[in-house]
Amino acid sequence: MRNSSLVSLRHLVVGALFLAPLVFDRPAAAVGTRTFTLDTLERLSGGELKGVSVGADGVVRAGWTLGNVPLPDASAVFSALALADGSVLVGTSPNGKVFKVAGDVASVFAETKEIAVTSLVVDAKGNVFAATLSNKLYKLTQGKAELFATLPETEHVWALVADKKGGFFAAADGKVLRVEANGTASVYWKSDEPHIVSLVLSESGDLYAGSSGKGILYKLTGPGRVQVLYDFPGDEVKQLALGPNATLFAIVNDYGGDPPDGPRTRPSPRSQPGPATAPRIKPGKGALYRFDAAGRPEKLMHHDEFHYLAVAVDPTGAPFVGTGAEGRVYTVDDAHAVSLVADADERQVSALAVGPKSFAVSSDPAVFHRVLQQGGPDSVWTSKVLDAGLRARFGHLSWRATGALEVSTRSGNSATADNTWSTWSAPLVLAAPIQSPPGRFIQVRARWGRDPGATLADVTVPFLTDNLRPVVTEVRASQKGVVRDAREGIISSGTEAPKHDSTVRITWKVDNADQDALRYRLQFRRDGQPLWRDVLRPEEVLTKTEYDWDTTALPEGKYRIRVEASDEAANPPEGSQRHALESEPVLVDNTPPLLQGLSVTGRRLKVRVVDGLGPIARVEVAINGKTDFRPVGAADGLFDTADEQVDADLSSLLPSGPAIVAVRAFDLAGNAVVQEIEAK
Repeated sequence: MRNSSLVSLRHLVVGALFLAPLVFDRPAAAVGTRTFTLDTLERLSGGELKGVSVGADGVVRAGWTLGNVPLPDASAVFSALALADGSVLVGTSPNGKVFKVAGDVASVFAETKEIAVTSLVVDAKGNVFAATLSNKLYKLTQGKAELFATLPETEHVWALVADKKGGFFAAADGKVLRVEANGTASVYWKSDEPHIVSLVLSESGDLYAGSSGKGILYKLTGPGRVQVLYDFPGDEVKQLALGPNATLFAIVNDYGGDPPDGPRTRPSPRSQPGPATAPRIKPGKGALYRFDAAGRPEKLMHHDEFHYLAVAVDPTGAPFVGTGAEGRVYTVDDAHAVSLVADADERQVSALAVGPKSFAVSSDPAVFHRVLQQGGPDSVWTSKVLDAGLRARFGHLSWRATGALEVSTRSGNSATADNTWSTWSAPLVLAAPIQSPPGRFIQVRARWGRDPGATLADVTVPFLTDNLRPVVTEVRASQKGVVRDAREGIISSGTEAPKHDSTVRITWKVDNADQDALRYRLQFRRDGQPLWRDVLRPEEVLTKTEYDWDTTALPEGKYRIRVEASDEAANPPEGSQRHALESEPVLVDNTPPLLQGLSVTGRRLKVRVVDGLGPIARVEVAINGKTDFRPVGAADGLFDTADEQVDADLSSLLPSGPAIVAVRAFDLAGNAVVQEIEAK
């Protein structure tokens, strides 16, 4: 197989088999009582629906009630065909079995021994034909699959449609073949795409074809006569369907690039495995388009969380779409209002029919669902698992409804409802306090048993989580201008003198597990003294994790800072929590050093530099009022104490004759002193 074909083929089969990850809503910051509010299509449709639908208006009402007929030993469904007698044929994988569902009983109608049956059609005489994931077409009768045609230069057949003349059109790899009633085949049209995957034949005889690769919709009016009807912003025109008034519907998927490791779909001649059912890539994005009789496109619906697998149109022109994740069926009206009408237990809805005898066929596992009725006494809506983030107490459950509903809750501490959860509470018919015990997770369920015509909207679940104490894990404080931290512990040297700033920068870190709004209080004490004093003014409310403290009025020395975190802003007084941590000693030094015994004898400068805290950081000189100060060294070679001697030869700096020498000394906090002396 060509590499380009293999990449596109992976898209096609993975698109039919992928499972989307489960996602739970998480509330944001904890501020006292919070509320889960379920009031939109997205929020109300995250759980399980049985016989109910969720509209774009955020209302739960009667939907499809589905039957369940498992298709034994089948994992994936690729096609379905309703017969005149009311039965339905379903093409599956592995082993290319075709099941017949009649009277809610499934039996094997025929077995092709191929990987999958990708398409089923019936001709004008009632004969059934099947396309497979190979180059072979089969004629099917009860219990028998007879080879009808072997298509030349073909590896995969994705779609088959019958015409009124007794022949067929086949989407085979990147071309459309014309197959006559006697089984002979010829190329009707060849595209530049790796695969043509969808076909539909209009009443006027125009053939529409959708590709996988660039996602292009073609219109064929005769052999080799083709025009591009639309170039979609996606990878694959998965399926096409005709509606009334010469309308055409297309579902389009965008997988966002090539899957890194698609399943093997073309085994060796001796092997017979079907496509793998394990997930390989993230779900694609699905979109539904409608084209009117003039070929004008209109995007009706899209989902960025999953791709689409099936589309069908009812007699009124309303489209229905089966999804490639979460096993759902959506519809959309002329005003683009989307409704979720069915939610199967399986991962995907791979085939659909809507009309007098509607059905949906799902994959992984393969199950046939006949639409039994709209709504019904067994209709149940169950919310998604709602996550409070921490153990919570639940409040007054409320909802808006028309008609009579029975609403219950259950709670637990695991993300999946299991036997550790509480049982469903006694049903409520009016808003009332929730009876389920405290827990991190909760679900809400509504039953329609008393009134199949009831509706549900605006479900609210108030809750209050356990209050966890905030923990201050680190406090740092340093006087601005004092360099204490450096890469690898080494403070870099340089020509710039330290700059004094009386401000102490205080920063801290806090573990705040329940994300409560926090208030901070700061205190200080002189190192070695017991009394703590407030840094902040009484009316000052601090919520940031940093503070600049002006120490101008403090005597020099070492101080400790204590930071207290409190969640009082989010909790009542009796339930609030707090925690405090103090810093290591921080130097507060706003006093400059002293110069003692300053003298210049000949060309030699001597001076003693003394500071209350130290260490002395730098001593420098300037000559005759110039501003370019030059550093001089300590007598012992290092400035590392609060009492340093300087004995420096200024011969290279002093001019001949008298001169004025300005001596400037800095401590580590940037405090400076300057004194002049005459050199003769």
